[in-house]
Amino acid sequence: MMDRSRTAPDIHAVSMALCALEEGTISRANGYQAYALLLRILGASEPALAEELHGLDGPKPFTVSELRGKFGRSGDRLRVIPGTTYYLRLTFLKSELFARFMDGTLRWGDSAVEVDSVPFRMGEVNPDCRKDSVSAFTSYQGIMDGASAGRHIALKFTSPTVFRSGGKRNVVFPEPQLVFGSYLNRWQAFSTVKLDDSIAAWFSTMLLTRYRLETMVMNFGSYQEAGFTGKCRYELEKDTPEKVAIELNTLADFASFCGTGAKTTMGMGQTKRSRRSSQTAMEKR
Repeated sequence: MMDRSRTAPDIHAVSMALCALEEGTISRANGYQAYALLLRILGASEPALAEELHGLDGPKPFTVSELRGKFGRSGDRLRVIPGTTYYLRLTFLKSELFARFMDGTLRWGDSAVEVDSVPFRMGEVNPDCRKDSVSAFTSYQGIMDGASAGRHIALKFTSPTVFRSGGKRNVVFPEPQLVFGSYLNRWQAFSTVKLDDSIAAWFSTMLLTRYRLETMVMNFGSYQEAGFTGKCRYELEKDTPEKVAIELNTLADFASFCGTGAKTTMGMGQTKRSRRSSQTAMEKR
């Protein structure tokens, strides 16, 4: 008999469609407004849960992208085109949270929702199937079971990424201790299948062998955040034990679900795991 505790999905990545009802403008850094929308939808299902998540210190069990789609220009803001469908990529690191979200969308019905005061109508919520993801719906055990012992790990940071180091400064460079430390922190916080914390000692042995990055500033209105986007590649030392290599690849496979660094609930730190073909192309360039 199949052990369903090992196969039932507890991690979900979805794309939510939003059709613009009126013309308007939104902030270029609209991840905060997207975050607020997600909390409103969760609040339609369970108001106390939305309040709890908003006040939660430490990692939150979800990520939110910025609004994606075709925009016009309006100074330093984005002009929303009426009738155009836009998308938010959402990930949920706990199955019960995804269930509450889906219940919230049903309770919301056809009523308009707002992103930065612009009205939209919610459309379909579909699995976000990406070549770099293990699956749109997966489990922590499933990620572990599917991880390789590969010695090269390539990542692509598709939205500005930043780290808090010691709570005192921002770091805008993908140091392996910070990148994989953020993945381990989220894995240990939400997975029922824990990794040995000793894996952290191996992060500093990983070599950052290639990178192509650029920095940019996101304006959140009352404050700004600098971050980096682009690609990088890490190499594991030859004497890295196979078990450790599998666990490091497990964390890398988790990246597209948990995001990287700070403010992953507000559009920052969106990350893809690049596969071998992408790595080869980067090397040729």
